This record gives sequence, structure tokens and C-alpha cells, in this order.
Amino acid sequence: MNVLVTGAAGLIGMALRPMLSSRGHRVVATDITTFGRDDRALHVMHLDDHSALEALISGRDIEAIVHCGAISGPMMAKGEPLKLVSANIDVTALLLDLAREQQLTRFVYCSSISVYGNVGPETITEATPLRPTSVYGATKVACEQLIQGFGEDYGLSGVSLRIGRVYGPYRRANCHLASLIRDALGGAETTIPCDPGFVYHYVYADDVAGAVVTALEASALAHREYNVGSGEALTVPEIVEAAAPSIPDMRAKLVPGQDDVPDVQTAFDISLIKADLGWEPAYSLSAGLAAYRDAILAGRAAA
Repeated sequence: MNVLVTGAAGLIGMALRPMLSSRGHRVVATDITTFGRDDRALHVMHLDDHSALEALISGRDIEAIVHCGAISGPMMAKGEPLKLVSANIDVTALLLDLAREQQLTRFVYCSSISVYGNVGPETITEATPLRPTSVYGATKVACEQLIQGFGEDYGLSGVSLRIGRVYGPYRRANCHLASLIRDALGGAETTIPCDPGFVYHYVYADDVAGAVVTALEASALAHREYNVGSGEALTVPEIVEAAAPSIPDMRAKLVPGQDDVPDVQTAFDISLIKADLGWEPAYSLSAGLAAYRDAILAGRAAA
């Protein structure tokens, strides 16, 4: 299958491209930047360029789109809500319309656990009401609804993956997990401000890529939205305990503080995607951190 991947130089895109290629798909990769890497296979372009996108899709006989390109979290573009709307909603609408015009077979969208907002102690399933607590989360909800609408109006086979907190070699935003690894390699202690009872749903980038491939290759989609996570719900003290075997010489100091995204999301159910599509995560947090550390040491990571 000829697959257009947006955001292909980012955290999920960099894990996804080799996985797609290894399964015999032809990847056409695009992003707004190479992040300084020598990435000759990457088409550097803005996703609001309709003519360039149309030429790329028709000229490369694209059959499906995986849309990872976006402003990537609630902490990004703070104070710039219109930038978020333009980069996330408008671009997604443009890509969906091109997929409609070109009669593509599948559209896989990387959504976020942020669509649910502050849920509290209840278990989050795909049926949980969407109550985002940020403009970023609201843009993800809007894009999911566009995919639903394009499916109903035009028969476009689209699916949204509601993904937990992604970590991995090409993450560029602040991340306690990255700090634990890099500080340990440098012989430094990592200070983590936290509420010791606050729960995180981290998922390794390769697992997210695996879920994307599964959704892309599925012969049919019983649902238009699926939760994607590791199946682990961990507090910071539990994260540090799980990380210790994978990060030699790690030293962590926990101090009082609050996460940048304080939505309480206690339990995140990922059983629907397994039941429908057969996907389940391969990496525990400990295994993901070991792979992350190996990638940093091998020079296969963002600086």
C-alpha cells in the first residue's frame, strides 16, 4: 500500500516509517521540518498547502493517509488558540477532503487521551463523554468528529486512535522519562515535581506505531475510535520503581508539584482495540525505557 505519513519526522512518525516499510508498504513521508537530521526521504512542506499535497497524493498514487502531524500536546502553543485550530483542525479537514477526492481506502488519525479531559476515578472507555479541558483537547475532538462526518457523508474509512502519553527516542517536548535516562547517563540526579498519587498512562512510541499499522491494515473497522495505551496506570513513585532495572545509576528526587496536564484519568481501558483488531501493547514501561535508553546510546534519538 502507498501510505502518506504526516508528522513523519516526529515522535510517532519516526517509529512508524520503518515499521510500515518492513511490512511492504511504500511510505511517502512529510513534515514541516527535518529537525536538523539528514532525512532525504522526507518531503518538507506545510500541510496547509493544498496544491502541493494534492500533487503529492496523486503523483505518488497514495492509497491511505496516516495523520500524525499536529501541534502535539496541551502544553504546546499556549496562549495561541487560533494557531492550534489552524494547525490541527484546518489541516485535518484539508487532508480528509483530499482523501475524499482521491477515494483513498483508509485515513488513520492520531488523536489523544486529552479528548476525555478530567474524568476522575471512572474507567475511561471509548464511550466516556468527551469533555476536554484545553483548546488542544478540543481540536482533537473536532477532528474526530470530522472523521465521523466524512465517513457518514462520503463513505471514507477513517479511524481515530486516542493515544496515551507517548514517550520514545524522538520525543522533543519535556518528559520525566527522558530526563531519567539522560540524567543517569550523565551521572546527574533527576528532580521530578509531582503529586505522588497522580496517575499516568504512558505508552511507548513503537507500540503506538504498531496500533497505527493494525488500524491501517484492518479489513474492516467496527468502530471509528479506539483507545491506545500500555495497559499500565502508574504514579510517579511507581514509575521510578519500574524504571530502576532499565536505567542503571538512575537517581530520582521527588518533590511536591503538579503535572502540566493535571486531568485526573485513573483507569484507561484499551480492551476494545484488542477485541476488534487484535492489537495489544508489546512494551511494559520497564521494557520501553530499556529500548529508549538503547536508542539514545546508539544515536537514534532526538538531541
